[in-house]
Amino acid sequence: MSEFSEVFDVIVIGAGHAGCEAALAAARAGCSTLILTPNLDRIGFMPCNPSIGGPAKGHLVREVDALGGEMGRAIDRTAIQIRLLNSSKGPAVRALRAQADKPLYQMAMKEALERQPGLTVRQELVSDVELEPAAAATARARSILTSQGNRYLAGAVVVTAGTFLRGAMIAGEWRGAGGRAGDVASVSLATSLAEVGLKLRRLKTGTPPRVDARTIDFSAGELQPGSDTPLWFSFDGAAGRLDRLELPPLPIYPGVESGTWRTQLPCYLIHTTPETHRIILGNVDRAPMYNGAIVGVGPRYCPSIEDKVVRFRDKPSHGLFLEPEGWRTTEVYVQGANTSLPGDVQRDFLRTIPALRQASITRYGYAVEYDALDSSELLPSMMARRVEGLFLAGQVCGTSGYEEAAGQGIMAGLNAARFVGNNDPLVLGRDRAYIGVMIDDLTTQELIEPYRMLTSRAEYRLLLRSDNAEARLSRIAYEHGLIDRRRMDLLAGDERRVSEILDRLATVYLSDNDNTRAALSRRDLPPPTKNQPAIEYLRRLDVGYDRLAGVLSEVAPGDWSLPDRLAERIEIEARYAGYIAKDLMQVERAHRLEQRCIPATVNYRELTGLRREAQEKLDRFRPATLGQASRLAGVTPGDIAVLMVYVERNNQAARTTHGAAADL
Repeated sequence: MSEFSEVFDVIVIGAGHAGCEAALAAARAGCSTLILTPNLDRIGFMPCNPSIGGPAKGHLVREVDALGGEMGRAIDRTAIQIRLLNSSKGPAVRALRAQADKPLYQMAMKEALERQPGLTVRQELVSDVELEPAAAATARARSILTSQGNRYLAGAVVVTAGTFLRGAMIAGEWRGAGGRAGDVASVSLATSLAEVGLKLRRLKTGTPPRVDARTIDFSAGELQPGSDTPLWFSFDGAAGRLDRLELPPLPIYPGVESGTWRTQLPCYLIHTTPETHRIILGNVDRAPMYNGAIVGVGPRYCPSIEDKVVRFRDKPSHGLFLEPEGWRTTEVYVQGANTSLPGDVQRDFLRTIPALRQASITRYGYAVEYDALDSSELLPSMMARRVEGLFLAGQVCGTSGYEEAAGQGIMAGLNAARFVGNNDPLVLGRDRAYIGVMIDDLTTQELIEPYRMLTSRAEYRLLLRSDNAEARLSRIAYEHGLIDRRRMDLLAGDERRVSEILDRLATVYLSDNDNTRAALSRRDLPPPTKNQPAIEYLRRLDVGYDRLAGVLSEVAPGDWSLPDRLAERIEIEARYAGYIAKDLMQVERAHRLEQRCIPATVNYRELTGLRREAQEKLDRFRPATLGQASRLAGVTPGDIAVLMVYVERNNQAARTTHGAAADL
């Protein structure tokens, strides 16, 4: 075996959305970090949809940014459009979604990696993760070997291999090796992980065709414009501290918005037709997911077009979106048309849609089958159960989506750095972050399909809003070195200001008198129905903080001004105070179970009173606390009661032993 080429604290394998955040987090936490990718031109690449965010996904991006991550800054710099989704619904489900210029997004992310102190970026294909000792029940990842023959020593290794582990692309009768078009599959690394003893499973994802914008009849689509008010994913974007990457758009897209707060390209809503469905149904026998050519399980919440047509035969049409892939490209992504049907069928069914009658396909859609880690193999720290120092993140852990990958990546990179420093890992609770919900689900649920973050998965989603991500997570980020003191001081100032305004709103009264009514009327606000605290008046849905602040400056002189992002938070905190208080009470009850630790040495197979299914699930996932055990599928409240008795007896025995030792 050759000598080590170089030594690093943390080595990250892969430079997709998980790998970029992992490498940046490890370096920002103070570790010498190496990130390896087979192709430096694919850093931060978007192989599927050219967008970031959406319900729950947008929440993840805000949390990644609050933790010092890069995804929010990159999309704010390179967005060609941004919108607020679910704006008419409650604050828990409102979310940002932005369309990206795909090449510029990659450029922004590559720039962030190259400018990060302590981070080395190299183009090499990793073929093996080496363990020490090589054969043991509990080994440690100590080094990696590349196909170029370099051998790097590592304190910890983070694998973010995406869909490349034994990846296979499939469309109709065609099948090729690779995790995405133009890139080779990683077979040797998959073999290496399997030889370590990690259990892998086969999953599937897909992508739709892209079409040439010059062959689209945009007049047959419904315009979907961007927001006419400023919206930002990142703290730096909202603070005006980002240099935007923007190009003059090609003159082929109708409805371009310019001269406002930013230039934006629209998207376009189109619909399939009965003829579309007839062609797809007539060729189902050629669809790999129906003829047995694909064995991997795909994401339920992002089905292929053939799956939608087969499952919902009663629907006369399905909505699709035409999404430009950048300022200066004619390629348009057909959102909602994921498919692995043969190319000739893709051409035929697209041309049954009025806007696409003359469409020319620039890239055909295809499915990807790949190996992913079984959920029972992962600890909440993102470290493999069987291999110390080996961390994993992204689609290799069984998730789908750029945002899910980024959230896992930042936690895996940080915890790899903490492992190197012999520190306990950071594990975010379900009440602290969507990232915490996701990782807890990944390590306690028996997942049979790619995992997608949904707001419905978070039981405390009113506490996990986009508007309060910094308040929830920035202190943690600062304590772990992920953001600097200047940013922390600014955020601390925001928190003091929010607290101050809420306190003043609770103590200042709006009286039902002529002066107050006149001040309200001047700002088109309704009169108070009674003498009431300003915070109670703000709970009315027809009252906004910006207008109320003007009234308050007259009736209770002082500085009531707030930036829009904090004004929104004040409104939410005021209107949903009762629901927030109820959630906090539920969190406190749940914490009692989370604080009851289960001994790592427990033998569930011999624990009297547990049902057989519970024994199997508990033995497989090895939960660290009663809270984690309670969320395992197949573990009932009765099983938890048995575990509580065991934990209490174990604690009592430990106290007795400790007391006897103290007497001696």
